Amino acid sequence: MTLIHKILGGLLATSLALLPLCSCASQTESVEPVIADGLVGFTVEGETDLSGNFYLSFPSNRDLILLDGKGNIVWSKHEEISASSGLGSFWDFKKHEVDGEIYYSYHDETGTYDNYGLVGYSPGERVILDKDFNEIKRITFEASDVVEQGAPLDGHDFLMIDLDHYILSGYIKDTVYNVPGYEDGTNVTSSYLQEVKDGQVVWDFNSADYPELYERTAAVSISMVGADDFANQVIDGPDYIHFNSMQIADDGTLVCSFRHIHAIMGLDRTADSQQILWTLSGAGDEFGLSEWQKSSGQHYATIDGDYITVFDNGNASGSSRVVSYCIDPETKTLEAFRAYSLGNKYSEACGSAQHLYDEVYVIGWGAPTQDTECMSVCDFSTGETLMTVKLDNPMNTYRCVYYD
Repeated sequence: MTLIHKILGGLLATSLALLPLCSCASQTESVEPVIADGLVGFTVEGETDLSGNFYLSFPSNRDLILLDGKGNIVWSKHEEISASSGLGSFWDFKKHEVDGEIYYSYHDETGTYDNYGLVGYSPGERVILDKDFNEIKRITFEASDVVEQGAPLDGHDFLMIDLDHYILSGYIKDTVYNVPGYEDGTNVTSSYLQEVKDGQVVWDFNSADYPELYERTAAVSISMVGADDFANQVIDGPDYIHFNSMQIADDGTLVCSFRHIHAIMGLDRTADSQQILWTLSGAGDEFGLSEWQKSSGQHYATIDGDYITVFDNGNASGSSRVVSYCIDPETKTLEAFRAYSLGNKYSEACGSAQHLYDEVYVIGWGAPTQDTECMSVCDFSTGETLMTVKLDNPMNTYRCVYYD
């Protein structure tokens, strides 16, 4: 049986991939578009017939953009960043459906928390909006054995199961004594995931509890230099694993992407220990992938029918692509593999890839090195680019994702 038949038969309604959600377009079709003053400049070329919307967010400014299938702005938000404000960026703009109600959320890097000197960490709060984009609550970590009440979240991902049940992501800097060769203690920044229901922590995961992960870190690109600095010579607490995405499988397995170990892992949300069920790609790969099949510095691992689809930044090769894996997690075998070349286009960091239909994908380009294209809708069966969004000025994009 395939991965989907075994553990991923159907995503929970909180997942970010391709579930049929209520159309934002239908809610807003009679409403004037909200075009914020000061919004980042961009140009749209081409269009699609998609009835839903594209959600764009950026790791370097406080802009959120919602586009329809033709590339028209439906809703947007902009706030200025100044040296005196201390504000950071807005990350991970997305849509949620809970009990037939529509909500939206994004991460607000408020500038009030320590980012440990790490470029890829944006501490702040998750902002929840109602269907009319009004703020209704802000979320931070609940108290646990690892974090204090109100500790900041990171902006890479967030899952909402209902208004009082969600999974949070963040980073923790601490002195640990289980890094091989540094048993007298060294500082690391670990990935921390926390599931909260009705204000109570019902499950959490701390990557520092798994010393085998330290040895899987490899600094293979400029964005990962120092990730394995366990001697703390340059970085006082290296970001050695770097979580960046998660989705929930039908049986509750949490499928996560960890950029600095170049791997996707399945985590057991019913366990307090031995939580890692399987590892796909990276030095700890359990599925017999060839070096060509492995991802490198990947982002946004999504569940796509019988496959797990990934935006493979390709930090090792200098060429980005979309890759998909069909795996049997019980026998740890790869049943099928597919890869779509993006030519010579390369995105060093961030980015996303999402299967829409047939061989059509929406790609968020993250940090492309050749141009200012931040989003593309590509038909790989024909090689045609149906729609692109190009920024007026070079700037990284965090994610560009689609919801019906």
